[in-house]
Amino acid sequence: MQHALHISNLEFTYRSWKEEECDSLFSNLSLKLGEGSKTLLLAPFNKGKTTLAKIICGVCPKYFPGNLRGTISLFGRDLSTLEPWDLLTSCSYVSQNPQEQFVATSVEEELAFGLESLGLSRSEMKERIDAALGHWGLESLRTSSQQELSGGERKRVLLAVQEVLQARLWILDEAFDDLDQTWRDQLRKTIQESDNTILVLASRYLQEFSDLFDQVVLLDQKRIHTPAFDALLPRFSRLCGDDLPSPLDGQVLDSCKKHTLSCIDLQAQRKRLSTLQGQMFSLSVPNFHLDSGELVTLVGPNGSGKSSFSRLLCGLDDPISGAVCIDGQPFTSKELSKKVGYLFQNPDLQIFLPTVEEELSWSLKRRKDLKPEEMRSRVSECADLFGLKLGDTPTTMSYPLRKALQAAVYFLLDRPFYVLDELDSSLTYNSALSIIARLRQKGAGLLLITHDRQFARGIAQRGYGIGDGRMASL
Repeated sequence: MQHALHISNLEFTYRSWKEEECDSLFSNLSLKLGEGSKTLLLAPFNKGKTTLAKIICGVCPKYFPGNLRGTISLFGRDLSTLEPWDLLTSCSYVSQNPQEQFVATSVEEELAFGLESLGLSRSEMKERIDAALGHWGLESLRTSSQQELSGGERKRVLLAVQEVLQARLWILDEAFDDLDQTWRDQLRKTIQESDNTILVLASRYLQEFSDLFDQVVLLDQKRIHTPAFDALLPRFSRLCGDDLPSPLDGQVLDSCKKHTLSCIDLQAQRKRLSTLQGQMFSLSVPNFHLDSGELVTLVGPNGSGKSSFSRLLCGLDDPISGAVCIDGQPFTSKELSKKVGYLFQNPDLQIFLPTVEEELSWSLKRRKDLKPEEMRSRVSECADLFGLKLGDTPTTMSYPLRKALQAAVYFLLDRPFYVLDELDSSLTYNSALSIIARLRQKGAGLLLITHDRQFARGIAQRGYGIGDGRMASL
């Protein structure tokens, strides 16, 4: 069998913004993928799996400076002799952060962008685009800007882009995250029926992975390991800390005054201005409440209104009727913004300063009751609590570490309520649970939005669901 991918003795070290070398991510890493095979690569976050994907795609170290050693061949071609654009039909990549891959102003143009580079006829381009839009349920979103898409819709657009390019090797980095169950099932079916070589990278073992892959491998101690499957999963669980007791079990919350966040007969509407075929979106919330110290989940299909509801709770948007209340009293948008912290799906929308220390210090600098030495102490303690280094640059940190930084910022803001929008995406279960426990330890009420229903059932005290524009208790 010809190897679609053959990596031998790979080593890679990033170069920091200070022009200093970091620790090596890989040491004599080797991996072989047979043509047409389907492989799952498991690794805890921040161990280099996304970097490995970018190396295979030829964009690292070309656009992400570092020192690379070893040999890589794709379908018998030496990767070092190829440019990223030479790989358009050989290798395609779906990022764990969908927004970083968008280049066009609409969904249809995003799909057409790569095809134009291939020099296809207009009729063939149209045929491929129409088929992919239909396959991933995006027909009505042809004209939509990515800024008006939900996280799951963005992920489906990238999967559609991959489909139209018809590359021989697909690299899917946390591709099941952000998708609701319907589209997870669709992706599973697509992988099953595909003749392409497929490499899926994941930080969690999901039930959708069962019986889907020819081989499952583990990235550990800077190398690829291939133990027997029965031994691999327990080893992976130990690496991720998922075999440890949940930090939520028996958690004792700091005593604080009890509050309730609620809304009754809340009505909201939203129109995607860039979506020519779209209808006015309506959301009805007959009854919702969240008490101090509670952990409540919210589930629903992609684009059903979960993030729209979050924006109402934290005061980013206003309802057309009804009100959001705290302790029974209606609050204005400005007042809600000081009581309800909203962690966006994409942490990059809330991180903007050069270092972790500056990011964590930003809100504390505005408090006149804190002395400089107390502020520095709080920032240092918070960084340790969330596994962050004060001197690191957020833009060069891994996507999951940026999510940890986003949570740490809100931890210092000390809000009585938090909305966590897809917090568990791209994180191990233990990492997500640890962040949840830290935000909750002072008695805050948490609303967790997730597509992982198994995860939701395991941690929620109560739950809500959205379907057909209406929220209801589960």
